[in-house]
Amino acid sequence: MHMNNHLSTVESLPNEILMGLYEYFDARELYNIFYNLNSRFNSLLRSVRHLSLYYQAPFDNSTHCHTIYSSQIHALNIYSKQNLKLNQFFNVHRLTLWFPTDEQIFQIHAKYFPRLEYLSVSYTISKPSICSLYEKIFSNDFSLLKSCFLSGNESPTQASKWTQSPNLKYLHITSINPSVLIACPNLNALNLILPTLHDISPNLIVHLNLKRLKLILTSIVWFEDEKKFEVLFSAMPNIHRLSLHKLFSIINPINLLLNYDWLSTIIIRCLPLLKEFIYHVYIFNLFNLDQLDIDRSLPEIKENFSKMYQNQSEYCLKIKPYNT
Repeated sequence: MHMNNHLSTVESLPNEILMGLYEYFDARELYNIFYNLNSRFNSLLRSVRHLSLYYQAPFDNSTHCHTIYSSQIHALNIYSKQNLKLNQFFNVHRLTLWFPTDEQIFQIHAKYFPRLEYLSVSYTISKPSICSLYEKIFSNDFSLLKSCFLSGNESPTQASKWTQSPNLKYLHITSINPSVLIACPNLNALNLILPTLHDISPNLIVHLNLKRLKLILTSIVWFEDEKKFEVLFSAMPNIHRLSLHKLFSIINPINLLLNYDWLSTIIIRCLPLLKEFIYHVYIFNLFNLDQLDIDRSLPEIKENFSKMYQNQSEYCLKIKPYNT
């Protein structure tokens, strides 16, 4: 009786409210909770657009769920190495794969995803399947692709067959292969994660459309050849917003921060259009050593940063502990 009362209450809701309610559920949840309760619910479920499907592990009735909703899946997120036929999700606009298998990667194909606008792939090493995927991405196979997130320990170096992807506006990548910038002439925002700038090529093409750069350097070695920063920034002269992230080990002498010029000479010369600059320093203290010197010196360090960038209210230094 109690369950029937709840069902009766849900059934009394107008279609507009039910459709809004469905947006908070994953496709699998919708299937398990609402499907086959009655013909009205079934009809409403089949009219829902922009569904998301999170595929993490085998689940009951998954095949039937995919069959019913395949054309309605707008965002597909795969966190499983289980084989899955991706060609059934032909209306997907957003695709995320977490450490996919070779078979899954090879299925990322324009004929299966003609409407793809966002792609995120996290992987380990650059194997043939990844090389093939890079070629598709940077040769405009996905003509509607606007945002791409590629995260791996290494990236393909062979780019001889790449053409260009003029619609790609946002890119997150873990290498600075010169061919990437050449292949993305209209790129507006770049997130770049590197250990250091040591391997940066001196032959970077000048990219005039790039307006936002987020540069994350993951090495705990503070010393960096500043000429490498000059090479990178000179290739992106129209940057408006720059976010730089760097580690500072507690074992380093505090004078490295007190006497640092915070790249002011290079940035002022190479990035004349820069409007916003945030320098993030993360204090790396793996063994919980005493960091009283740093804590006491923080006001002076920040004051020195401000002196380097006088009259720049949108330039700031943020120092905080590094959380592993």
